[in-house]
Amino acid sequence: MVLIFSSRQAFEQEIILLFRDGKSIRFLSRAFNISRNTVRRILRDHEASRASQHEILPIRQTRKSKLDEFNDRITEILKEFPAITGQRIFEELVKDGYDGGVSILRDHLRKIRVVEKEPVIRFETGPGHQGQMDWSPYTIPFTRTGPAGVQCFSYILGHSRRHFIEFCARHDFFTLIRRHLQAFEYFGGVPAECLYDNEKTVVLRWEAGKPVFNPAFTAFITHYNCRPVACRVGSPQTKGKIERPFQHVEGNLLCGRKFQDIEDLRATARWWLENISDRHIHDTTGRAPIEHFLENEKSALQPLPGFPYDCSEVRLAVCNSESLVTFETNRYSVPTGYIGDILSIKAGEREIKIYSHELKLLAKHERRPAGENSLVEDPSHHRVKREKYGLEPVKEAFLSLGDGAPEFLAGLERKFPRNVGFQVRHILNLKTQFNSDDIYSAMLHAARYASYDAKAVERILAVKAQPRTLESIRNEKARQQLAETLPEIKQRPLHEYSELFQTQETNHENTTNAGHDQRPSADSEAEENTGKARQ
Repeated sequence: MVLIFSSRQAFEQEIILLFRDGKSIRFLSRAFNISRNTVRRILRDHEASRASQHEILPIRQTRKSKLDEFNDRITEILKEFPAITGQRIFEELVKDGYDGGVSILRDHLRKIRVVEKEPVIRFETGPGHQGQMDWSPYTIPFTRTGPAGVQCFSYILGHSRRHFIEFCARHDFFTLIRRHLQAFEYFGGVPAECLYDNEKTVVLRWEAGKPVFNPAFTAFITHYNCRPVACRVGSPQTKGKIERPFQHVEGNLLCGRKFQDIEDLRATARWWLENISDRHIHDTTGRAPIEHFLENEKSALQPLPGFPYDCSEVRLAVCNSESLVTFETNRYSVPTGYIGDILSIKAGEREIKIYSHELKLLAKHERRPAGENSLVEDPSHHRVKREKYGLEPVKEAFLSLGDGAPEFLAGLERKFPRNVGFQVRHILNLKTQFNSDDIYSAMLHAARYASYDAKAVERILAVKAQPRTLESIRNEKARQQLAETLPEIKQRPLHEYSELFQTQETNHENTTNAGHDQRPSADSEAEENTGKARQ
C-alpha cells in the first residue's frame, strides 16, 4: 500500500505526530525517504511555531511550481499504478504539456508517497492518552429571552473521566476549535489523541476505509500535538465515554433548573462542573474525577504551546458608500477614504478587526451576535451625515474604476445634476455582486449609447456579467457549491490500459519482424539504437 498526502502540510503533520509518538529521527528519515536534517528542520519549525504568536493573517503565499497544474494528473496516475516510477510519470506528463525537469517531479513524489502502516487504535487508554469530544442539541425555555436552541460542547478525558462542557448558540468550525482551545486551557494540557465522530467540520469523508480529515482542523489540532482519530461509521461503542456524560448533563444540570438566558446557563454550567461533575463518584472508576485527574492524569498531559492558536475567521467585504462593512447582518464603521475597497474582516469570538488590502489595521469593534442587524460605529471615524449623498466622498473611488470613468461621471452630472452622488454610490455598491472590471465594461457599453444611468449599468451587468460572491476562508457553503459545479470524475478501468499496452507491443513486434526482411539503413540503425537506449 502507498499513502498519498494531499499537501506538504499534511506530510509534515504526520512526521510531527509520529515523532511525538516516540519514533526516532532515524526511523522517520528511512520511513519517509528523506534526510535526517529535513526531519530535524520540520520538527524545529514546528516547535518554533508553538512558541510564537499564531496569526491567521497575513496568509503566506507559496511559490508556484511547474508541477502545480499537474497535481491532479499525478494523483490519478498514482492511484492506478501505486508502484510506478518517477520516470514513467515524467513521460506521461510530458505528453500532457509538462515542460519542467524530472528532478523536481521525483522530489515531489518523495514527499507525497510513503509506505502506509496500519494504525493501532486503543480503546482502554492510559493517563493522558485519549480525549473524546461530541455535541448535543437542546431547546432551553429561557425565562427572559424565550425558548432557544443551544448546542452543548462536551469533552472528556478517557482515563480520569474529568469532564468539560460549554453551551453555544452555534455549531460551526470556528466554534469547534474555540471550544477545544477552552477545554485544553481548562485541563491545563492536551491528551495525545482525541476521538471524533464523522461530523464534517472534522472528517470530510471516508476513502478506501480511511478518514479524510478537514485540513483546517488538522492544522489547528497539530498545533497542540494532538492526533485526531475518527470513529468508524456504525460503531458508537468506540466513543461511549463521551456519550454517557450527556445523560448526566440532562438529568443533573438541566433538569429541575430554570435559566434566564444563555449567559445564565453558561455560568451555571461552570458552577456545576466544579461542584458536581468534578466531585461525584464515577460509576466505572469508583473515584471522583478531579481526584483521579490530579493524582494520575494531569502530569501525563502534553503542555500547552507558548501561544494559543489564532481561531479567528477571515472574510472579505466591500466598504459601502457610508464607510461601513457588513458582517453577519451587522454593520461596522471604518475610516473614510476606503469606499468601494474590498477589505479583510478578522472576526474573533468577542472582537471584529477590519484591515485594508495592504493588511493595515483600520478599525476594532465589539462583535455583535449574528442576525442582530446592529450598527456599530466609532466616533473617531468621522462619518459626516450631511454628506451622505454628496459626490465628493465617493468621487475618487468611482474614478479609480478606469480611464473612461471621468467621461461617464460627466454624463451622470449632466443627466442627474442634483443626485449624481446617489448614482455613483449605486454603481459602486454593485461591487458586492460583480467584479470591478465587469462594472467598468458595463459603463463603457452604456456610454456608447449615451445611457448615463446607474440602472442601465445594472441591467447590462445582469445580462453580460457573471455574479460572484466574495471569498470566505473555510466557507463550507462555497465548497459545496463548487463541488456541485465541477464535473464528475470517473476512474478509467485498468483493463483499458492493459489492452492499450498489448496493442503497442503487437505493433512493435510487427514493425520488428518487417524490418528483418530488409537491410537496415544508417538512419534506421540509429533509430533502433535510440529505442534500445530508451528501453
